[in-house]
Amino acid sequence: MESNLDPAIEELRNKLKTQMEDVIETKKAINLLRKIKGDSPLFTDLELNQIPDDIRPDQYYGKPLSTAAREYLEYKKEACTAKNILQGLQEGGFDFDALGWSESNRLRIFSISLGKNSATFHRLPNGTYGLLAWYPNVKKAKTDTNKDKKPFVPTQLEQTERKEEEQINTDSGEKYESNTESDQ
Repeated sequence: MESNLDPAIEELRNKLKTQMEDVIETKKAINLLRKIKGDSPLFTDLELNQIPDDIRPDQYYGKPLSTAAREYLEYKKEACTAKNILQGLQEGGFDFDALGWSESNRLRIFSISLGKNSATFHRLPNGTYGLLAWYPNVKKAKTDTNKDKKPFVPTQLEQTERKEEEQINTDSGEKYESNTESDQ
């Protein structure tokens, strides 16, 4: 049941998330200063990853894998490891069992799927995945290198070999057709 208070609750949840992000940034700064000083970090990795995700339990259910992964990255607004994206999709109700992916191979298959969808996703050198749209220079670099390539022009020998091969295939096809007609 929707209430008039729902917008206020949502606004406060967003404010809380922002405040928690600020706390984590402060903890990271403290850890960095301690590291520079030669001391061990005061806050653990677990404490630095305590921002609650507001992912609905059905947010990715019934969506295509690529769409769900793209939406998750858009939600996070940063590149993530395949493992983090996979966990986010699972929390959001994505049904990996429907794809026939076993639990033991799920991460490997998911990583391969992200890597193959280079039109949407880009794997960074540090192993994380982001949306290709976030990195416009990467796309330009690929097309710029293609401009420098010369078109393929077969040599005279390659042209002759190709013609001979086509002639053999044509001759074989004619013999095959005539043999099948006489067999009938």
